[in-house]
Amino acid sequence: MVIFVVFFGLAHKLERVKQSVARLTVIFALAALATMVACNMVTGADDIDFGDTGDDYGGMGGASSGMGGQTTSGSGGAGAEAGSTSSSSSTSASSTSASSTSTTSSTSTTSSTSTTSSTSSTGCGGAGPATTPLDSEEQSFLVLINNYRQQNGLGSLTNCTSLSRAAQGHSEDMRDQDYFSHTGLNNSTPWDRACDACYSLGCGPSTAMAENIAAGNSDAQSTFTQWQNSPGHNANMLGSSFTMIGIGRATGGGTYGVYWTNVFGGATEPSCN
Repeated sequence: MVIFVVFFGLAHKLERVKQSVARLTVIFALAALATMVACNMVTGADDIDFGDTGDDYGGMGGASSGMGGQTTSGSGGAGAEAGSTSSSSSTSASSTSASSTSTTSSTSTTSSTSTTSSTSSTGCGGAGPATTPLDSEEQSFLVLINNYRQQNGLGSLTNCTSLSRAAQGHSEDMRDQDYFSHTGLNNSTPWDRACDACYSLGCGPSTAMAENIAAGNSDAQSTFTQWQNSPGHNANMLGSSFTMIGIGRATGGGTYGVYWTNVFGGATEPSCN
């Protein structure tokens, strides 16, 4: 009788141990499953869009800082964002966009060399007096960018005639020669073209400068949004070093039909008036 009681007691304890082990097994299995699910969720982060696939070299002097199509000191690269309404590239680089009808690019610098380009009746390179003044869409763009800068605590940009001459001239050249690049077919850089358009501070240059280019969108709002959504282009539009801007829009030709150029300058001079 005593032996039976002892045996029963041991069997009962053994059963409780088995139940505890079973519960622990279930708990570990659930924990493992939860871990697998969590890992799958993290793996799903592969679909996150971290921005444009273009190059972005932020700040003056060519230091790399991210992505989006901005370059400094004439350094370059190229990229495209497939399945989008925009793509981006950088200095000395062309760009096309898969499944897209528009494209953008930007660049900035503090140093350059000078080359020559077409000369207008003013004795300066770039666009002539008929197309240099801002049209209605270009004026709308100036309002958009200045409102945007004010929202971000920055001063407004003033339209500079010589920078607009350079910007319009480059837009017309890209349209007429059917290419998309910060580098002209004569190997000119943005700062070369600004210098040639009689913005003397662009010779060297001796002030902070930047350039955004875009193609495919005719209206100011679409082009502004195109640049705003790209970190590098957006950085140029919000550059605290810039006080002047040149805006050029050329329509009616080339692969994209419409070409935009913004040239940013760090200071005014007589040629801006």
